[in-house]
Parts: sequence; structure tokens; C-alpha cells
Amino acid sequence: MGRQKGQGIVEYALILAFVVGIGGVLFANGNLADSIRSVFSNVNTLIEEASKPPLAAATTAKDIIERLRQGRYDGLADELQGKPSKTLEITSDSEKGQELAKKLNIKTKPGDAWFVRVTTHGHTVFTYYSADANGGQTYGELKEMYNSNPSNYYTKDKGNAHPVKIDEGNYNGTGSGRYYSNVPGYVGPSPDGNGMIIDPTPTNKL
Repeated sequence: MGRQKGQGIVEYALILAFVVGIGGVLFANGNLADSIRSVFSNVNTLIEEASKPPLAAATTAKDIIERLRQGRYDGLADELQGKPSKTLEITSDSEKGQELAKKLNIKTKPGDAWFVRVTTHGHTVFTYYSADANGGQTYGELKEMYNSNPSNYYTKDKGNAHPVKIDEGNYNGTGSGRYYSNVPGYVGPSPDGNGMIIDPTPTNKL
């Protein structure tokens, strides 16, 4: 019995020595120690992110424009950060727009649409198209009408031929912005061909 007890103590001692030895090697090697710290730091970050309350749904034109502003200036959407190498266009009916809406919890009213433009200089425009503000004409109907006769909506020589009511937010990064209820807008296909934009930017600057 005493022999077995002594053998057990030796085994525990060997295990303890092994654990201490491994620990010593890990902390003696700076790279491994840094890696372990990095892992714990990343775990803490993930826990903090998971513990944040979910974003409330943005459903009105003003709230959606504000949420898009937060996406760019409050760091809620990586794809809206910085100054792009070429003008960035994201429309709510594109694949990118749907992914962005999911990330920012944007719930667009049926028949409406929103748009984001970020120029290479960092100038940002957020636009919202309201069907109610346009006699009930939905964004889908507007697209169909444009596709059947684009000249009624936009010509390079004459500029805007078809006024639409939009809400626009011009932001310079300070959080200040303006909202317009009735502004003539450019209507046409987005540069990537995956959507259609209604943009208050003068056509000669597009």
C-alpha cells in the first residue's frame, strides 16, 4: 500500500514538472507567448462584440440615411470606410446593398430604395427614394420605365429630365447633414450594372 502511495506521489510530481516545463518553454519563447496573448485578446474582443446590443431596425427614410451615415462614420460597415480608388456606388437592390442592409439592420419599405455614393475624395452622399413621395410609383416601376425609355429620365446633354423626390444626406464626417424632400435626381444604372441609382449629384459631375 505504501509503495503504491509513493508511486502515485512520484507520478503527480512528474506530471507537475512536465506542466511547469511546458509553461517555462512557452514563456521563454517570446513569439509563443505573444501568440497566446493575442489569442486571449481576440477572444476578449469577440466576447465584447457579442455582448453589444443589436442595432434597432432603421425603417424610415431619415433613420436609414442616419444608419448609413453611422455605417461610414461610426465604423459600423467596413465597406464604407476610407476613400475608394474609384467612386463607390451601393444600391439597395444590389447584392452589396442587401448585405449592407443586413449588417446595418436596414428595413426598406416596399417600393422604396436607398443609395450610397462615396467619391475618391471621400465625399459621401446618401439618397432615399420614396414611392409615397412620388405618387405611389415604386422603385421597381421607375426602373422598368427607365429601361423602356431612358431618354425620358436622363440625357447627357440636357441633364435631369425627370424629377424625383428624394431624401439626401451630405455628410463631411462631423455628423452634420441635411435632408431634402424635393430634389431633381439623376436616374440611371449603377456603374457595376447590378442596380439603379437616383442621385442628386449634378449629371456633369457623375
